Amino acid sequence: MADHALLGELNLDQKRAATTTEGPVLVIAGPGSGKTLTMIRRTLAIIESGKAKPEEIVLCTFTEKAALEIRDRLARDAARFDVKADLSGLITGTIHGVAKEFLEKYSLETELGKNFDVLDPLAQKLFINEHFREIVGERDGDGLYLAQWKSKWGTIGEVVKYFDKIAEETIDSTKVSKSKDPFRRELGKAYLRYRKELKERNRIDFAHLQLFFLEMMRQKGVGDKIKKTIKYVMVDEYQDTNYIQEQMILELGNGCGNICVVGDEDQALYRFRGATVRNILEFPSAQKKTTQVVMTTNYRSHPSIVSAYDAFMSAHDWSSDDARVFRFDKQIRPDLSRPHPNVDSVLKITGKTKEKEAEAFADFVEYMKSNGIIDDYSQVALLLRSVKEGTSGPYMQALAKKGIKYFCPRAGKYFDGVEIMTLVGSFAIILGFDDEDNRGGEPNHRNRAFHGYVDECVDYVRSHWAGQPLIKKLEALAAEIAGLKEGQNLDTRLADYVYALLPFEPFAGYLRDENKSRHVAIFTQLIGTFQRFYGYPVITSAKLNSLRNSFFNSFLVLLFEDGLNEYEDDDRPFPKGHVQILTIHQSKGLEFPVVAVGGLSKNSSVSRKIDQTLGDYYVRDSYEDSGRIGEFDAMRMYYVAFSRAQNFLVLLSSDDEKVKPRFKGILAKAVEWTKVDKEPINDLHLEDRPRADLKKAYSFTGDIKVYETCPRQYEMYKKLEFQPSRAAMVVFGLVVHQTIEDIHRTVLNGDRKKVTDEFIENRFQFNYRHLSEREARQLGQQQLDAARQQVFRYWKENQEEISRVRETEVDVSLEKDGYILSGAIDLVSGDDGELEILDFKAQKKPSAGAAIIDSYYKQLCIYAHILEQRGKGVPKRLVIYWTGEESKADAIMEFPYVAGDVATAMQHFDSVVDSIKREDFSVIEVPGEKVCDECDFKPLCTSDGTLKGSRAPKTRGGRSK
Repeated sequence: MADHALLGELNLDQKRAATTTEGPVLVIAGPGSGKTLTMIRRTLAIIESGKAKPEEIVLCTFTEKAALEIRDRLARDAARFDVKADLSGLITGTIHGVAKEFLEKYSLETELGKNFDVLDPLAQKLFINEHFREIVGERDGDGLYLAQWKSKWGTIGEVVKYFDKIAEETIDSTKVSKSKDPFRRELGKAYLRYRKELKERNRIDFAHLQLFFLEMMRQKGVGDKIKKTIKYVMVDEYQDTNYIQEQMILELGNGCGNICVVGDEDQALYRFRGATVRNILEFPSAQKKTTQVVMTTNYRSHPSIVSAYDAFMSAHDWSSDDARVFRFDKQIRPDLSRPHPNVDSVLKITGKTKEKEAEAFADFVEYMKSNGIIDDYSQVALLLRSVKEGTSGPYMQALAKKGIKYFCPRAGKYFDGVEIMTLVGSFAIILGFDDEDNRGGEPNHRNRAFHGYVDECVDYVRSHWAGQPLIKKLEALAAEIAGLKEGQNLDTRLADYVYALLPFEPFAGYLRDENKSRHVAIFTQLIGTFQRFYGYPVITSAKLNSLRNSFFNSFLVLLFEDGLNEYEDDDRPFPKGHVQILTIHQSKGLEFPVVAVGGLSKNSSVSRKIDQTLGDYYVRDSYEDSGRIGEFDAMRMYYVAFSRAQNFLVLLSSDDEKVKPRFKGILAKAVEWTKVDKEPINDLHLEDRPRADLKKAYSFTGDIKVYETCPRQYEMYKKLEFQPSRAAMVVFGLVVHQTIEDIHRTVLNGDRKKVTDEFIENRFQFNYRHLSEREARQLGQQQLDAARQQVFRYWKENQEEISRVRETEVDVSLEKDGYILSGAIDLVSGDDGELEILDFKAQKKPSAGAAIIDSYYKQLCIYAHILEQRGKGVPKRLVIYWTGEESKADAIMEFPYVAGDVATAMQHFDSVVDSIKREDFSVIEVPGEKVCDECDFKPLCTSDGTLKGSRAPKTRGGRSK
């Protein structure tokens, strides 16, 4: 590949990495060596040279944020260097995200169908709890589950680790289930039952998302089809992949052979999640004719910091007695092309006790700010192995004494917030959990602390709001529940109580504080998770006791014990005015002008229990010496911590803790802060390196339409992320839409003969069952029959013309200067060479002149324009198909594509997005009555005067037999 303007800014190592494109390539990228820049230029150079189209390139990152950053930087550099290709087809995301994208695209050819529900770690535990008897079974004769654990939740907490490991190591679980060892045998059987339940419920955890994808890739037919579409695979942070991810990446690149992995074995951090550094260490020997490129110039840190952490790693013993490689031979060098201040940049702060050390650190931070060396406290990051209160507490207290704010959202202190204490106390009063007689007897060792917390919350509510409207409201709601007689129900969901309380202080005040309002919103999300896995659609007399017990003694106590984290804003991860307190793992990929590192006395320990249980079934033998793993991991962890620093690296320790020998060398090079010549430091003014704001994506339906309907709904549901209690996703429209799409995809795959009435009914039932389970929403029989009728009517009216289908669910995202407008066309069809755009609406056609029709027309104009720009052709007609109509003639609404209307449509959408970005959520025009009646925030809008008179809310609920 010839030199190009794209490559002009790269150093020799970066340029070699960017231009070596064929065959397997290993790029070892030291900290601050510009790997993201190199990957971006490599991708654009491949596209510009004509070696591959964007949709033939897979680019995997470690985090979603990294994927968004690469997306934005690719777009910026493509514009800068005049790369004309449409980048929207580039397959980029986390490894999990890429797997999910392919599984969704080929859902009809896999064991999973549409609407598969990806379980996060909490949901995974709740899923096992929901099906505990089917998966784990009963206790054995010794009172143990799976011949190993005594308690139910203890079993769930441990068994998920084993299930994940079986999937991640692609273990033959049938062999495990036939083991002579009782624990292994029962574990293997439980895993097989777990996998069966996942498939039957169309749910999947993160580990099995990868396993199902790998199994799909190894299938003849669909796997071969996918491989033929891929010409290049690139993977970032390869040192943090596990075995199954390695296999997924190799399968993706199996057809083309062009696999480029980028990483640094010295920064391997995630063994505790199943990652193995051997993937990157063995890559050169496992892949024949691998080209190896080493990028060692650090553009981030002061030369003294680079020298210190490079020597820290080099001084350790990484040798082996055989051919195994535990570390690549390399030396990190600073960027000497720019000037660096002549100051002591590697410092140490000590104290006689941990508290004195923390106070000295706070003094240091205050000094840096008061002397203008830093502009803002957010330029200082404190990195610890753990930020739980036992570790981070002394630092927080010392900073607070000086009036210095700190930000530590992962300390597990969500339940300590006054807004959450008020919510928990309020729910305890409403549901009668403030009465010990309703708590299910004496608390056990597991929930005793939680019951004490609930009592504290109730006391807080009653003492602070005695005689206030809130207490009267709580007592009225509690009386309504307590007064239920046998057979009576309340048409009320748990989340309804949150929305009923919002008009009252202090909740109305919490909504004026964005951080507190987001925590209240998280509570509604948690209630949604509870509903999903525990049921209880409404409050009933028959299930009141079990609901109360499940919500408090099973669900909330689990969250309380695990220590739920506070809200983090992905758009503003480092709030101004706050010292950042992070785990070392959390700091990966970040950089700060000043980095302080504590925990130098902590032991290194690696749990080997799972490996000891399942190791005999692994595909590969162990690689690193078991006795050295703990020390290897500790060296890598602190290497990551030290290399986050740009201008100052500060090592923290106290006399009452024994610093580990591994740190003696770097501590010897560090200068005690109290002895530093501060005059040259006082002349410094450290500036943050600019962090580009990532473009946000706004969809036509999920953002534009919601804001146009009601700005307040957008603020609450979209921005703050309150979870609707009643105004759920439209299951009716989705089941119609998805079943029609299944028909189209089947025809597109050349299987038109498969589309029979039985096929359509099966797809309809499948889609509805899993949609309703995922959303905990059921359609009434009349609604369900109407939805089914719309699908069959569409097939009857259009089966002769469906062969005209070209593509379905075409991505029509558009990159704008300040945002991304995203959308998908339900169907692109052609007739005699003329292109049509067809969009489905699962409703009756609105009356002529309805404002919604003009809005849909503008949307289709933009879709058409995007297709034209991407070379798909110039659409002749824009069509809306209203599936609620009886006849095809009435269902079709046609518009000519008028190119001149595109500018007007785009201006309209720009205006809406601008309002959203300005956070203009004031309600100027009150929505229609139906919208307000179905909105959870109607009580709030009535209370603050947004709704008046006849629009005030009718009482929700009421008793029924």
